[in-house]
Amino acid sequence: MTTPSPPALSGACLLLDFPRIEEHLGAKLSISGAAVHEKTNTCVARPTDADLPELSISVTPSKADVAVFKDAMLPDGAKAVTGLGRVAYQQTRPAAKGRGPYVEVGWLAGNARLLVLKVTLPVGGDAGALAPEAVALAKEIDRAGV
Repeated sequence: MTTPSPPALSGACLLLDFPRIEEHLGAKLSISGAAVHEKTNTCVARPTDADLPELSISVTPSKADVAVFKDAMLPDGAKAVTGLGRVAYQQTRPAAKGRGPYVEVGWLAGNARLLVLKVTLPVGGDAGALAPEAVALAKEIDRAGV
């Protein structure tokens, strides 16, 4: 059986490095799709043979500063993340009907953009255990010069 080639990347998908994702998340993602809605660029990636795990990243230009981010964009129950952008958070959410738990990392990048990285796991997955690796992946994406 041949290994599929990495997908051709465009839009927010340009931020993804499939070998780095596999290294951090332990997930071999092989297909992706990009979309633009208003000013937000989004990319969703997943394995060829399953719906989950699924990784998405959204990038939106923003005039928000750190105070606005903390006041208006920080989800309830989110934990602060240090060393990522100007300000950042992480949160995990339990499984819901039709999907497993997920981990989300959001940050205000130094180049006036809001980014949200979300990894949804299959039912039975452990989002809490995955959270540190999702944060590490977000830091690499941020350093890559979003």
